[in-house]
Amino acid sequence: MPPTAPRNRREPEEPPRSWWWHVLDFLELSSPEGRWGVGLVLGLLVIGFWPLVLLAVLDVSGTPRKVLVALGPASICLGFAALILICGYRYGEALRWSRRQTWGMAVLFLGLGLLGGLGLWLSEG
Repeated sequence: MPPTAPRNRREPEEPPRSWWWHVLDFLELSSPEGRWGVGLVLGLLVIGFWPLVLLAVLDVSGTPRKVLVALGPASICLGFAALILICGYRYGEALRWSRRQTWGMAVLFLGLGLLGGLGLWLSEG
């Protein structure tokens, strides 16, 4: 008869997790792919809103102000277009998006951003 391990041994317990890890588990963001998704969204927010943050922090007028105001919607829509392209290529089959639909939506957002930026450029006086 082969020797067996004593039954009174316990597995080492994990230390208690913080409330933040419980929130991440609840939102299903504790996996590496979930963390990658959070990083992607935060990165796109930085890409999208940097001109508006600069506009809020800096006291500029004239052409630099027009540039920052016009870059606001253009960079936000650029961030959305990048998000659509990334999600379309990673999860396109699950979303039932074709490559043409993915590129079409990305171009749509780029066009909206450029038109919005142009409109704000021309309206800033």
